[in-house]
Amino acid sequence: MKTSKPVWYSFAILAALTTLTTAAQPLDTKKTDTTTHHKILLADDTIKPTMTVRWMTKNGPRELSAQMPYGPPTGGVILQSNNSNQNHKDAQSNIRAYLALGGSRVDTGAGHPKGLVIRAGLTKVENAKPFFAKIVPGSHVEIELQGVTLSEPIQYHQGTGIMHLKYAIGDLLACSLPGTARNQYLLSDPKDSLGGRVVPGENATPGALQGTNKSDGSFNITVNPNDPTTMGYIVKIPYGYFRHLQDPWNSTLPGTFFEPIHLHAEAEIIPLWATPLDREWIIENNEPPENSSNPDEPNEPTDQQTNDHDD
Repeated sequence: MKTSKPVWYSFAILAALTTLTTAAQPLDTKKTDTTTHHKILLADDTIKPTMTVRWMTKNGPRELSAQMPYGPPTGGVILQSNNSNQNHKDAQSNIRAYLALGGSRVDTGAGHPKGLVIRAGLTKVENAKPFFAKIVPGSHVEIELQGVTLSEPIQYHQGTGIMHLKYAIGDLLACSLPGTARNQYLLSDPKDSLGGRVVPGENATPGALQGTNKSDGSFNITVNPNDPTTMGYIVKIPYGYFRHLQDPWNSTLPGTFFEPIHLHAEAEIIPLWATPLDREWIIENNEPPENSSNPDEPNEPTDQQTNDHDD
């Protein structure tokens, strides 16, 4: 891949520090095998991927998309309809989207040491309005990300595709749920525990995005066979999966349960030469660590931040 002045994303500083640390080691302690040439996996932020959100409405299919620069996991771009025949009101949406990178799966330390996490996030512009207006009951929401370009050939780290759902504190209190119940996870790998954080049936649905049946959710990663430095993914989520697992009102019809105010899909990719982790090795037990259901996520939007508009 060309390296003539690409503007590599934020991990470039980390790469520079790693190089300086290695250079400071005595010569006789340096590794002499072929693994020393491997660098930190980076994304090229001069190439903007495209994010698209689709769902079926009572008036037909709806599709919103935009080219997304890499940025922090908050704020972002308000998506608008691709259909030029729609009026101005219908062209607007209640979705603000962002594209972000991370070095660890949901900041738990449960990721691959050589991996890079690609996050496609959606946040409500107005919390009181629905995420997916006029969605057909029983249908799916689809989030597609295409055009991600990396610094070297990559592979999908199997089983790492997940969706993180975050709910408003006010909605939780209205249903007599504690603030610690704010985070929910839809997992593609039935054996994934996010390093012991999740409790199936309480804050996670293992295998929700496994794609075993047509009616289930799925998380499909595509690496370009002609250029293995580029990739994308498509996530399909049954609308009923946006209902909080502890919501006392047992209905998945639109308008009958409180939706999350923020959600993001993420998948971990690793260099082609790297050895994937054994998923069972990651899982030590099913008991989450103390306070694990309310993690410290300083970069996620708060209830107030979700109503902010672009400057």
